[in-house]
Amino acid sequence: MKSFLKWSMALSLILAVAAAIGGVLLWQEISGHPEVSISINGEDIPVHALSAAHWGSLLFAAGITLFVLAVVLPLTLLLGVALPLMIVAGVIALVLAVVAGVGALVGSPLILLVLLLWWLMRRKPPAAAAPYKPQAPGATTAPH
Repeated sequence: MKSFLKWSMALSLILAVAAAIGGVLLWQEISGHPEVSISINGEDIPVHALSAAHWGSLLFAAGITLFVLAVVLPLTLLLGVALPLMIVAGVIALVLAVVAGVGALVGSPLILLVLLLWWLMRRKPPAAAAPYKPQAPGATTAPH
């Protein structure tokens, strides 16, 4: 997962740089042709006639658009899709936990009986003890 994140970030950075370079090149091309104009509601505005107010409002609109795409859209998807799915999954998990608890409570005598029988069936008989051989006082045993 870490390598996927690294690749995604690298590709995103490359695309952002390519978009910035493309924007600069496009601006250079438009600036080189004085006859280019922007048409808004049927009114033609030459690119060279745009004032600082026009550019300010354009940058403000671009900022609002970036804010909506970067913040509002992910939050909307998160709260509108993921949160209801998480709530439904939580309710289903709670219902399953309650059903398992009730099943364990109702079946506990049977479970205890089965565990007792299993324990008795698996229990090994004690191994026969070696006969006791008394040693003479002061005698030592040889190592095996």
